[in-house]
Amino acid sequence: MADSVLDYIERLVRGHSVNVRDTPDCGRGLFATSEPTGPGTPAIIFSEGPLGGIVQMSGSTRRRGGACCLCGHALGSPAWQLRLLTDKVTWTGSESDILEEPLSDIVEGKPLFGKRSPLFCSSACHDEHERILGPLRTRRAAAQRFARNARKIQCAFYMLAMKLICWCLAEAKKRPSAEAAAPLQALCRRPYWDAVDMPPEIDVESFKRKLAKEAEISRQLALKALGGRDALPSDWDFLDETGYANLIGALCCNCTVVVYMSPVIQHILQVTGMTDCAAKEAALTTLEPWIRALAVSPPQPDDTSEGEKAEEISWNTPSGRLSFSSKLIPPFRGYAIYPRMAFMNHSCRPTCGVEFDFAARILVLQQPYVDIQKGTELTISYLDSSLDAQADLIAMGTKGRQRQLLPYGISSCSCELCQIPEKKRSKGFGNQGSQKRQRLKQ
Repeated sequence: MADSVLDYIERLVRGHSVNVRDTPDCGRGLFATSEPTGPGTPAIIFSEGPLGGIVQMSGSTRRRGGACCLCGHALGSPAWQLRLLTDKVTWTGSESDILEEPLSDIVEGKPLFGKRSPLFCSSACHDEHERILGPLRTRRAAAQRFARNARKIQCAFYMLAMKLICWCLAEAKKRPSAEAAAPLQALCRRPYWDAVDMPPEIDVESFKRKLAKEAEISRQLALKALGGRDALPSDWDFLDETGYANLIGALCCNCTVVVYMSPVIQHILQVTGMTDCAAKEAALTTLEPWIRALAVSPPQPDDTSEGEKAEEISWNTPSGRLSFSSKLIPPFRGYAIYPRMAFMNHSCRPTCGVEFDFAARILVLQQPYVDIQKGTELTISYLDSSLDAQADLIAMGTKGRQRQLLPYGISSCSCELCQIPEKKRSKGFGNQGSQKRQRLKQ
């Protein structure tokens, strides 16, 4: 299997001016192999999509709008999203209304883990979803028990593990099994309970035993959903007790949380930015009944919304003051593994930033304040991987950053920013920015 992992890494970096090699303190890392680019306009280092697509685990999926169950692209039109959010099936706008402009198709799939049918932005995404997860439908009751357990303990990593194992099984139909499993084997280093932040003032060993028990229950449920250990290639150890724990630990350390802003909020922000005119008044008149309908039954907050800053907007309308909060349409979340980015280590003064396109693909870009040369380690900030985050990272202070890095298994950071005494940093150290989370730019 080790040879398969090495072959996989070689294929992964081929043609991308990067390579993977060991670092002194942080395991493997991703390094530039290209000539110096020089600071200035951010250059694209590489682009890639998620391994097997995105797993969605939002507290109130329907109230968060509709996104493709494979790639996360917003579905339908803003008007369709509003109908979904408010349970209204009628629409009084004209066909030329901007809210009716299509974002994508809507392709309905067959239910698997729950009662609702999964929705997709295209037949291609639907077909890929079926290729990966379709075989579970022959043991749907077992798959649903696995999913209920993952939701009960609120662990997205179990659902992501199931999808990635199914992706490997699908790939094993067209290539050697060891080669198909190599993307996951390359990530597995340590068990789940050694990859999570331990809550303060607890018995660490007891907490580890609790996580180990949860992982074992999940493993047993996964085996039943997949048809038993004999249904898997003999050279895979993902569903052995230690291997499964290492897989969950790898996902805990390497998965990316992607946050989707609703296209309805984007439309409302666009209307807000319009100069006062007849067009703005007409747009607000169209939106008003929908915003008031949303406000009648606001969604219940859950732990996925904790710490999010809401956009609060209000307007004067003929019928009175109209107020809107982005809390009425919480962001939609997905969890994914990006194969090359998974090898990138953390730095509070990273060499790279990450931006997303319309279908969950990422662009890894050179930070404008760095000069990436051949042999430079390519790093991102695990706290905020956007291009304009440096000022915010500085503002957190060393202790603040270290506190927030603990859930990533990083107890101390030796990057350039953390080693410079805070009082000696110049005000120009880094660029300005306030973006707090990665969002799909739909």
